[in-house]
Amino acid sequence: MKKRLRKKLHVGEFQEFGFNLTIKFTDQNTNEALDAFVESFLDEVIDPNGLDFGGGGDRFDFAGFVVLATRGSVTDEHRALANAWLEKRDEVVSFEVGELVDAWYP
Repeated sequence: MKKRLRKKLHVGEFQEFGFNLTIKFTDQNTNEALDAFVESFLDEVIDPNGLDFGGGGDRFDFAGFVVLATRGSVTDEHRALANAWLEKRDEVVSFEVGELVDAWYP
């Protein structure tokens, strides 16, 4: 396969990785608290590290996928940042930061 096609299809040396994120909140969580949580997550983890996040949920469960905002792949360091930030949050009962997976072909 030619390089141009590999780049277009995001395969080979152009493969990009991301990771899944699932979060469970306390029963006392409110919709307003969820909004504040998401804003903090975006402001403190996603934006400063050049990442993008897509996902959603409700005041009990939240899930999404994290990728690099530009071409390229997230790293284990990005996963560690998300993990460390979530460990400090009182409203989070449990969470899982998934392994790196192909962002284009799950």
